Amino acid sequence: MKAIKHLMLLIIGLSSVAFFSCKKNHNGTASSSLPKYEKRWNISDSLSHRPAISTPTNKGTFLHTGTKLAHRPEQDSLPNYSAIEFLINSYVIFFQDGTVQVGQYTATNDTTLVLDSVGTVRITSISAATFSFTLTPIDGATPISITATAAGPIANFTSTADIALISTTWKIDSTTLYLPVDTSGWDLNDPTITATYALFSPYGTYLVRNIYTDGHEDYETNTWMWTNTDHTGLCYGNWDGQNISSCDSLGSVKFTSYVAPYTKLIMDETDSTYPFRYYLSKQ
Repeated sequence: MKAIKHLMLLIIGLSSVAFFSCKKNHNGTASSSLPKYEKRWNISDSLSHRPAISTPTNKGTFLHTGTKLAHRPEQDSLPNYSAIEFLINSYVIFFQDGTVQVGQYTATNDTTLVLDSVGTVRITSISAATFSFTLTPIDGATPISITATAAGPIANFTSTADIALISTTWKIDSTTLYLPVDTSGWDLNDPTITATYALFSPYGTYLVRNIYTDGHEDYETNTWMWTNTDHTGLCYGNWDGQNISSCDSLGSVKFTSYVAPYTKLIMDETDSTYPFRYYLSKQ
């Protein structure tokens, strides 16, 4: 999430458009009954496949093909998968060199997930600890059988606050400045952004999705963690690729307030350059 992008949303007064469709148990009601596959799964298999892109166009740091988006780094080849995480309607593939590929998926039935720009996942077996599936690449390459093991969450998500945070999509409704700042020279009027959404996972993944008027999207990933044992606030890393392992440094993390009934989230960026406050609502 780039701070300037979100300030644009407030200034141009964009109305909310629900681009994240909510699946059962993700309609804003806190629920502990997540789909079995909605976890982060560590992959140790030596094989992986990276579908080719035809006629790509460069949109920032990701390659996009027409209205179907690749949401991945620009390199033509990357190392093997190290993990795959399924969030609410979104996936993140982690590669062994630390890069990621992000996109949307659709569950067509209990055993079939269609990942845009990747292919079709057919679940062969799944338990709390292991996940076996066959990936049929979108480019028609030979299907790949993969076995993965469940990663450990960053916290025991049992409280109302925990479940309310991770079991929904958050829409960034508006942004304000909570400290004086000189905005002269900033390009604040970009009407191409129509909406921005955020997801938090129990594995420390913070995913932001930006929607544009020309049909393309982009994603940004980060890591987050609780600021205290009561789980009433959280912090996340800078948007320069840094992940976090603690919330100690105000210069590299951001803080939030998060209070009952957990339908609103206020995020204060304490960075001195961009002192923004974001108002998020549960979708």
